Amino acid sequence: MNKQSETRVRILDRGLKLLSVQGVSGISFGQLAEHAGMSKSGLFAHFKSKEEVQVELLDRAAVLSHAHVVAPAVEAAEGRPRLEALVANWMGWTARAGLPGGCPVAAAIFELDDAEGPVRDHALALEREWRRILGAHVEQAIACGHFRRDLDTAQFVWELCGIYLSHHASLRFVRDPKADRRAEVAVQALMTRGAQIGSPTKTNRRERK
Repeated sequence: MNKQSETRVRILDRGLKLLSVQGVSGISFGQLAEHAGMSKSGLFAHFKSKEEVQVELLDRAAVLSHAHVVAPAVEAAEGRPRLEALVANWMGWTARAGLPGGCPVAAAIFELDDAEGPVRDHALALEREWRRILGAHVEQAIACGHFRRDLDTAQFVWELCGIYLSHHASLRFVRDPKADRRAEVAVQALMTRGAQIGSPTKTNRRERK
């Protein structure tokens, strides 16, 4: 990695903490330059626009999330154990990653919901990719026989994401000291229901496809 690339990585790493606290719209060249210990003109040598910085920071957040959430879960056995490890790592991962605020992508979902443009499009692409990863792990659990074969994967992922966002809001905004425990109970209830034959969420898998 050359010096220019190293500087770019350093800017993004320091900008991640700012993104975590301030959100996407809170990122400015002035603030980022200050956090990176350089001038605004020096920052322009690495990024052409504010939108480019925002997109790169979201990507950096995704890379950091993968390292703290996805990578460690691979050590668990395939199927439900790996899915459970993945979800456990996912809840509150920013604190373990050293980010002072909440999840940048989760915050962007609310912050950019009525916006248009490349930054929203990129945040949406990251969210869709994450839901695809979750879905792949659910399908793996089905293939391993840990969940029933007619489980609605899309619905399961939808509910998992709902639990995560509720945990995020309860932990960061409501500051509920029981947020972690409530999320754990909700996840385990969902997992148990996914393994039960004749669950009320039973659907025809061919119809969903």
